[in-house]
Amino acid sequence: MGRYFTLILVLFLSFEFAMAQEKHIEHAIQKGESVYMISRKYGVSINAIFELNPGSKDVIYAGNTLKIPNSNDTTVSSTSNTIINDTQISNYEVKRGETKSGLSRRFGVSIAMLEQQNPHIVRMLQAGHIINLDKSIKEEERVAAEGEHIVVKGETLWGIARENGISVAQLEAANSGRLSEFLQIGQTLIIPDKNSEIIIDGEYLVKPGDTKFQLAKRFNMTIAELENKNPHIIDMLMAGHRLNIDNTVSNTQEEIANNTEGTATEIEATISEDGYKDYIIQPKETLYGLAKKAGMTIDAFTTLNPKLLTSVNTGDIIKMPVNVVQNATITTPQNTTVTAPQNSAEAVAINKNEALLDNLVTETASGIYFYTPFSSEELSSPELRDKLINLNADLQKYIDFFQGAQIAIDSAKTLNLNFDVTLIKKNIAKSQLTIESPHKKNAMLVPFLDNSSNYPSINSNENMSIIDIESNISPKDSIKVYQSIPSEDLQKTKTLNYLAKQNAHVVVVSDLDEARNKDVILTTIPDAKFLKVDKAGFFESNALENTLSKTKLNYIVLDSEKTIVFINSTTALMSKLSDYNIQIVMLKSSLLPNQNEVSDMRYRVLKLIFPTVTDPRNKKGVNEFRSNYEDVFGSQPSRESELGFDVTLDILLRLSQSASFEDTVSTIVSEHPHFKFDYQKTTDNSYSNSGGIRIMQYLSDEGITELE
Repeated sequence: MGRYFTLILVLFLSFEFAMAQEKHIEHAIQKGESVYMISRKYGVSINAIFELNPGSKDVIYAGNTLKIPNSNDTTVSSTSNTIINDTQISNYEVKRGETKSGLSRRFGVSIAMLEQQNPHIVRMLQAGHIINLDKSIKEEERVAAEGEHIVVKGETLWGIARENGISVAQLEAANSGRLSEFLQIGQTLIIPDKNSEIIIDGEYLVKPGDTKFQLAKRFNMTIAELENKNPHIIDMLMAGHRLNIDNTVSNTQEEIANNTEGTATEIEATISEDGYKDYIIQPKETLYGLAKKAGMTIDAFTTLNPKLLTSVNTGDIIKMPVNVVQNATITTPQNTTVTAPQNSAEAVAINKNEALLDNLVTETASGIYFYTPFSSEELSSPELRDKLINLNADLQKYIDFFQGAQIAIDSAKTLNLNFDVTLIKKNIAKSQLTIESPHKKNAMLVPFLDNSSNYPSINSNENMSIIDIESNISPKDSIKVYQSIPSEDLQKTKTLNYLAKQNAHVVVVSDLDEARNKDVILTTIPDAKFLKVDKAGFFESNALENTLSKTKLNYIVLDSEKTIVFINSTTALMSKLSDYNIQIVMLKSSLLPNQNEVSDMRYRVLKLIFPTVTDPRNKKGVNEFRSNYEDVFGSQPSRESELGFDVTLDILLRLSQSASFEDTVSTIVSEHPHFKFDYQKTTDNSYSNSGGIRIMQYLSDEGITELE
């Protein structure tokens, strides 16, 4: 009898196990995915995935599989009449922290279908709302009401704002309660009036006609307080300036209302040693808004506050970064001010152009030419521009470049510079270009040439300088070529030269059998060691320890283009910091992972060294240019826009000197909001802006310093 009982028990447990196995599905982990992203994809909680996959709480690896709870099973909630199955959802009560995008994924319908059958959630989804869905009903084609826009596949905030003639800031302000970390297809956005006022989270965008007196009075502060919060307006208030108008007093204690007793409870907001303070989540705050307030990516912010991966609950206490670095204002001889952290190795001024600005010649004119895919008529006509861009989307970068150049030209005119601007439409059929200029000094700007062999010879009656902007032009005849933006090869060389000067141990980590840059590395650092990782960035057992030096600083050069290799190899390196002195190095800035993929906490911990042609510390100069650009064009500037502004303004200033253009290039270093111009002669007829490369390093206290 006992045997039969045992057999029945085994069969019963096997049946239960088989049934349990059917209640989950297998998910193959893709590159860049996190447990949070996967949970959102399947509409299940992150804790449910952790329960089925205990090791996933620490780390997951691309190529492995995760067990995912089967959310298609019929579910009965705490409300007995709530039913969720493959075809119907009845009386589902929305819980705190849930979103439309999360529910749409969970129920397997679009947001449009969700809103179509539940019109009470169109304006805003709230806890307590009841959701009913019949998936057999056909989704209706939605038509946007006046003043609204329905998001379709492939759209971005920038594109929607541009289409409607407003700025991204205006669009974000009008939809502050609707935006998550990314747009959703079918989502309804409010399109504000073009002249609408922008006030977001204690910020205000200055409009034409605003004065300091009016704004100070309006926001209940003195002019001195307004300027103290916004040092960029001390010299001049301009339309497009973004102002901090938060005049609340920061206390060491924060009060939150006790809804049950009607009294106030005080919570001490202590600042921890790691630079974070306690923060109480306020009503209607979202994960997107909190991360933006913290100045962090959502990935980094949820790493700091893992409970936000599940839900964002009013009244919960989370960690927020504290700005513990005091700001010091430095004034240059040209009354140009810049704010720099006191712990920076060097305070950086926005403009270092005294030598150019103090010796401007405005009596004689110069000529500036643009070699472009557009004619003057095409560039000035929005209809013709759009027609060409529809045929070739790559032409947009030229539009961005010329919009940045236009701001530079307008700036030069305020300095009373005397010059003529000419556009030359490129023609690949022409092998020679003849220019008759009425001016003694001339420069031709050649941006983004797709094939340098198509660039024609120049026959000019007067002195002509060719400004290469990422076009890789070789000098022809006696005309000199100035490479304005350093190439990636120059970035590698300068970084390796810096490493070679240090008494350190250099290890190159690559995901290939032969490192991509092995030859150039060995030329500069003959005793460099090479270490291979697999395709996912993992080291062989003990390989890392056997290569590192315990007596020297170890520079680890990451020679890979894969983000997963960066993440996993740096994770292994961080685990060795207690035993080894390690700093990581990138040979070119384009290898740095995007901010939405990797938190810069890794950079700070491993004190990342990298080359760059821009100065990441000069936020004030960059922000001022961005504000002016948005005010003029109603959109955010791209990298091409920044190139157009900096290069064009620099060339106009150099042409307007009493010395020859070549003399100014040889003797004067200039610096604009984004780029530095420090040319070195490479051949008799060519110069390269090799001095424009900076070697930067992240510091553990969140600062960035320039190494040389």
